[in-house]
Amino acid sequence: MHSSLLLSALFAAFVSSDAGFRLSSYKPKAFKDASPLTVSPHVVSFTKHSSVSTSQRYLRSIVGRNEVDGVYGDASVQPVEDGQVFLTNVTFGIETFEAVIDTGSSDTWLAEKGFQCFNVTTGAGVPEADCAFGTDGYTPSATFAQIPNENFNISYADGEMLIGIVGTEKVTLAGITVDNQEVGVVQLAGWFGDGISTGLIGLAFPSITSAYAGNDPSTDGPNTQLPYNPVFFNMFEEGNVAPLFSLALDRGNATGQLAIGGIPDVSFSEPIAIAFFQVLNAIDESNSTTGQYQFYSIDAGFSFAGSDDIRYTAQSGLPLAQPASDAESVVIVDSGTTLLYAPTQVADAVNAQFNPPAFFDESQGAFFVECDAVAPAFGVVIGGATFNINPLDLILYNGGGPCLSGIQDAGDSFGILGDVFLKNVLAVYDVGASAMIFAARENY
Repeated sequence: MHSSLLLSALFAAFVSSDAGFRLSSYKPKAFKDASPLTVSPHVVSFTKHSSVSTSQRYLRSIVGRNEVDGVYGDASVQPVEDGQVFLTNVTFGIETFEAVIDTGSSDTWLAEKGFQCFNVTTGAGVPEADCAFGTDGYTPSATFAQIPNENFNISYADGEMLIGIVGTEKVTLAGITVDNQEVGVVQLAGWFGDGISTGLIGLAFPSITSAYAGNDPSTDGPNTQLPYNPVFFNMFEEGNVAPLFSLALDRGNATGQLAIGGIPDVSFSEPIAIAFFQVLNAIDESNSTTGQYQFYSIDAGFSFAGSDDIRYTAQSGLPLAQPASDAESVVIVDSGTTLLYAPTQVADAVNAQFNPPAFFDESQGAFFVECDAVAPAFGVVIGGATFNINPLDLILYNGGGPCLSGIQDAGDSFGILGDVFLKNVLAVYDVGASAMIFAARENY
């Protein structure tokens, strides 16, 4: 383990650098046809916890267009929603912990027992409790083997940072065990925890894993990155499951299901649509490391009274290929976002169709609506199929006063299909086909 003095100096050096990130994108190459939607035996339940999700740390700046010369910084305005995280159990060796399920990052990591917590802003050492992990940490077991001459190093848009060691461990998730899974063990943390989770399970691509050659994290960068297979990739490459996972969010409570290799046993119906995705990368600007975070983006349109007259223009300065049709726009699918963010002309039109109409609060930058208002008919169009949104998801209780509209303005940035949409579909991430598949389940 690094000495306390060395870690303190290292963290202080990192927090003194300017934070920021750039955006890039690519289309992953499909390596097989879309897998059938079969019920998987490998299903875990998860619970939703209100927290600033990792995705929100980036989307606040992207949607707010808080950038100069292509470099995005911290969002200057507090959004009306903080987002949410989804927690489930993961076993390292013989210890089981609650961890965040994250479709946008790739590493699986836990905080080590005895880790050192530091203030994200000042770099000063603070009590472990300030990092707000759910336990006092993981003790490497007899099945853990440290990989020599490698370090674990990841930083995020809001200044959070994790540093530690890399090793292999017996990892079990959803009843599937990977005996020699590469994992991060965090020894130094500047972290805004949720008080429940002790780590994270990343389901994104190997290109943004966070292992680097050498024992000095200050020298980490693209030339020293050592990409490895995340746990989900090892599961399907070892022949345990098909190369897909799926999410089913529940309405009316803070739970849902993650299925690996198939879908959970939930009812769904027509329509079913497939959309090939692009991956949007957020790349750390301050130390030129590889991508920090990834988003799945697809092309989609919107259905509501008057929508046939809507045409979308390309989002300027954003590095994603634009739809072939001007009846669609690029949207990000993000389970860490509660609301649905649509282009301005959509948000304005739909919010005017509530009865009584929703109103825009300039001080909060959001649409609000009377809690007993009648919601308009509204749907998301993917691959020519319309997925209707249940009116229950269009009016969100806001803790007193007027309710929050489920449809918010994305401005000239990407739209975001958050939980207002995802509660109405079964969402399948088919990595093998480089596509997302959606099936309707709004009435349950």
